[in-house]
Amino acid sequence: MDMTPMIDCVFLLMIFFVLVIDLSQKNLEDLILPRAEFMEPDESPPEGRPIINILQNGTVIYGGEVYFDPTKDGKDYKKIAELLLSIRRDGIAKETLHLVDKDIGGMTAKVIDDPILIRADKWTEWHFVGEVMKQCSQPQIAFWKVQLALSDQDKETKEKNARIK
Repeated sequence: MDMTPMIDCVFLLMIFFVLVIDLSQKNLEDLILPRAEFMEPDESPPEGRPIINILQNGTVIYGGEVYFDPTKDGKDYKKIAELLLSIRRDGIAKETLHLVDKDIGGMTAKVIDDPILIRADKWTEWHFVGEVMKQCSQPQIAFWKVQLALSDQDKETKEKNARIK
């Protein structure tokens, strides 16, 4: 029996899966995420959810590109606001993000009804994460659903957390 066609199919499948796995992880930087005491698993993340990565030194990365570097930009957070505005504009244009009217303090405001995920390294200073969250809350950006990525296991101690059922 000739096994050549079967081996060819196996190699084609291997190439396909290697490419698909690599493309699905393109927005995730290699970070040590903080461990949560309790968590809910992110089993079905929304399609097209924006993912902001914050490195240990405060550098903000989106889609593999650096948008804010505290060593160069200092405390000038305009680039973070510009990044979030472009994410909003592109998401609305591509219809991956949706606007809804939300009652806020007796006034109606148009906000993004889809979440944005912030992934920060375990050792990132909190004010960098807080600044991204603050920019998300600005009226012209209006991401009102902010998710924070946490790990179910500490990479350093291998300690696992409990799950909320």
